[in-house]
Amino acid sequence: MKKSINRKAFLLALTSFSGVGPKTLLKILNVCQKRGLRNSEFLANKDHIWQEMLLSEKTIDSIRNFKKEHNLLDNLSSLEASGVQILTFEEKAYPQLLLETEDFPPVLFVKSQLKVGSKAWQVAFAQTISIVGTRKMTAYGQLVIRELVPPLVSAGRVVVSGFMYGVDLAAAQIALKNGGQTIAVLGFGFDHCFPSSQKKIMQEFLERGAIFLSEFAPETLAKASNFVTRNRIVAGLSKATLVIEAAKRSGSHITANYANDYGRIVMAVPGPITNPFSEGTKVLISQGATLVNNASDVLKGIADDYHFQLCDSVKNEQEETDKSKTLLEKLTFYPELTFDDLMKNNNFIESELNQLLFDLELQGKIIKKWGKYCLVS
Repeated sequence: MKKSINRKAFLLALTSFSGVGPKTLLKILNVCQKRGLRNSEFLANKDHIWQEMLLSEKTIDSIRNFKKEHNLLDNLSSLEASGVQILTFEEKAYPQLLLETEDFPPVLFVKSQLKVGSKAWQVAFAQTISIVGTRKMTAYGQLVIRELVPPLVSAGRVVVSGFMYGVDLAAAQIALKNGGQTIAVLGFGFDHCFPSSQKKIMQEFLERGAIFLSEFAPETLAKASNFVTRNRIVAGLSKATLVIEAAKRSGSHITANYANDYGRIVMAVPGPITNPFSEGTKVLISQGATLVNNASDVLKGIADDYHFQLCDSVKNEQEETDKSKTLLEKLTFYPELTFDDLMKNNNFIESELNQLLFDLELQGKIIKKWGKYCLVS
């Protein structure tokens, strides 16, 4: 195994190990950093680091099996070749609002026509509003969505939802229908779709520019606990979560609670006293959620520093362009350089350099041959 392992490939591998969730993954990274261990040294169990960290036998067996069956870089390449982009928390493109939560997913699997980190990507994540509600949406809920979502889209807001039938799906569809953008967070991996009847809808959404995110590896099946887990991402991606309809006890309450715990705004729509799916929103309002009667209430509630975030994104993009020029100039004088060569005497971190090289390859400016990078003539 190579001494220097692609950082993104390493993080991707960690997510596939049995028993390694977000907390354990971050613990592994912290211990490796403190001990000065390279990625390859952790995978080789240098100094019995697995046992020192008290990793379970199940996790250790999973690491060993993965090493036998996979090449880390090939594993990453095969995913990207299938149309799945990988985004780690160490990259600038990682959604800032999500990164601010205490239990953010270290790795996100992405499907979208948008390139991760592009200007359009940055704009989308700078103007989000999470919209959630019951799967058993009523005619009243549908009416509310038709009234609220178009003005939000006109104001440049991007709808985040959980891509389940009912309120989630309706809000996303109305956003796209009105020329807006939507971000869907899944409770399963990209090899599957739940319910299967929405597979065609997912493809249609992708063709219209939607962004799909999942913290679960592509082979992960849908199960109830996954949907509860993904609710924190739905809440974490926005400064505000709007609940359209919800029963007294529902998944929407879980998402609202996450939003509240993160110090985000929770909004809710009141409804008819005869509607059981207005009971949940009434409870939220009684607990302090902002009562929403129209789109203006929502926009007033989320008036904040989105434009400052956008300015920061544009600034980051310029910095990235300058660093790309530095790489191209270096390859002009030294026609063939390895990854380690490019790391020397440059103020790059591994994940940043990987992203820059990946971008330049996509742009057709450089090519990698036999482990060395060179300019495309």
